[in-house]
Parts: sequence; C-alpha cells; structure tokens
Amino acid sequence: MSTDFTGEGTYACHLDEMTQEKAREELHECPEERASQIETLRNWVKQQPHLTCRTDDHFLLRFLRRSKFNQLLAQKLVENFVMIRCSPSHGVPGWFRGNNLNNTELMRMLEMGRSIPLPGRDEQGRKVILIHSVYKNPEDFDYAMRYTFMVTDILLRDELNQIHGVVYLLDFTKFTRSEMFAWGLDRIQKAVKCLLNVYPVRNKAMHTYKTAILFNIIYEVFKLFMKKKLKDRVYNHKDDQESLHRVVPRELLPEEYGGEAGPLQKLIDDWKDHMMSNADEFDMLEKLDFDESKMPGKVVEENGGEDDGWGMANLAGE
Repeated sequence: MSTDFTGEGTYACHLDEMTQEKAREELHECPEERASQIETLRNWVKQQPHLTCRTDDHFLLRFLRRSKFNQLLAQKLVENFVMIRCSPSHGVPGWFRGNNLNNTELMRMLEMGRSIPLPGRDEQGRKVILIHSVYKNPEDFDYAMRYTFMVTDILLRDELNQIHGVVYLLDFTKFTRSEMFAWGLDRIQKAVKCLLNVYPVRNKAMHTYKTAILFNIIYEVFKLFMKKKLKDRVYNHKDDQESLHRVVPRELLPEEYGGEAGPLQKLIDDWKDHMMSNADEFDMLEKLDFDESKMPGKVVEENGGEDDGWGMANLAGE
C-alpha cells in the first residue's frame, strides 16, 4: 500500500486498533477531529510569511502527534523544525542542508553502521536504533550528526514510529578520547535540543552498552540539558549482555550482540536499501526555508524572555 507524502486532505488511516487506541490515550488523537486539526495547522503554516514549509497531511500530522494535538505547541515545533534547518543565526543549517545519499561522507556513515534501526519492534511497539561510535577525525562528528538526522527523517515517515516512539541503544565499544574532545559543550547542547525539542519524535528510552569512564564524563555534560523524566529513561548496561537482553529482545539484536536478527552487516545492507527507496524525503525537506527578515517577531521562550532560537517547546520528556 503506497502512501501519499505530498497531498493535502489525502490522509487515510490504516493503523491497527491497538495503535489507534494508544494514539487516543497518549496523544489525544481523535479520529473524528484529525482532518480538521491537520487543516488548522496547515492554514497557520500558510499564513506565516517567514516559513517555506511542507503542508502535506503526513508531514503536519507528525508535529500534531508529538505535541499531543496542542495547536500552539505544534506551531512552535513546526517553526523550530524549519528554523533549525535553515536559519544561520538561529539554527544549524550545516547539519541539514544538502543531506542526501549522493554525499560520499554521509554514505560512509551509513556503511559503517553509525545509526541502524533494528528490524521489528520491542514489546511496546517501539523502534530500537543501534548507534555506533565511528569517529576517526574531528570532521566525522558533523557527518555523524547529519546522518543521524537523516535516519530520523526516514523513520518519521512511519506512523508506528510517530506513535510508539523510539529507543536508542548506544554502543561505546569504540569510543575514544579524541571523540570526546570533538563534541564540545556547544555541539552537545545543540545536538540534544535538536533531537529532543525540535524533531517530532517520541524519545522513550536510551540504553548504553560497553561504556567506559569517558562515557561517564560526556554523560554528565549531557544531563545538564535533559529533563528529569528523560534522565530516568537512561539505562547503563556497562558490559552486561544479559542485562541488555532483558530490555531489548534478542530477536531484534544482531548476532554480534548475542541476538537472533542475523549479522550486523546484513542489517546495514537492509537499512541502506530502505533509505534508498525513501530518498525523496530528503528532496522535500531540502525545499524548506526560513526568512528571518519576515519573522512576525523575535523568537520568544515560553517564560516570555527573548531567546537565541534554542528556547524550544518543552517536549523533551515525552
């Protein structure tokens, strides 16, 4: 069954009853009001002189679900999503502009297994993403971030991921001192806020594996930008594979992790094919634009104070 990722007023729900019920209970999604909610957000987007933004049903629905169908939060999230990708002064366009599979460095990240969504889902329907450390030089950090956002862009095309959320499994086996210094406080802050407060994805848990003392140093910095609810969703398995298997089903994990999903290289190859078949997503996102000269007013934090563009909607713990 093909999905129309460009049409307005074309959304048709094909979700199973269990997923629809979860969307109703956790996201306040009412099937009878879904179309009108999408139309309300679409009309708002079209009225914004500073935004050049997609208005198709599937794109806007991601933001409504992430905001639990709160129109004001959805508007803020859409605006921040476009701003972060396009604004030199308020965003990080270097992490988003020109992201496509023709870029040899981004393809290298894919082929090295930087970020691989595992097959299937966990017991709560969530998608598990395996993330490896692949840094060989300081420049790799930005390519790794760009590729990570590309993976998220593709995952968000799947409504099940929008509703059930994602779980991150970070493997620190190859984490090095040079990688630690490549991050830097400013990059950490922006990476955390992009992933947690800008992207319309439900971040449900993070599991760390094969950690060393370097990880503990980095994590202490990351925690400065995390809400308590999110901190409570971080689990460190150290070098304990049995502990990992208790929370991530073996049938999802590659053989290298004591799993039953086949060799890691096969999972990388399968994900590469999936990205290639959904590459039109990158073309559509490349058309987004943010004209600061036409902004109705300054970007304002929820507490009413002026902001540098990073005072995002408080959604990180969702």
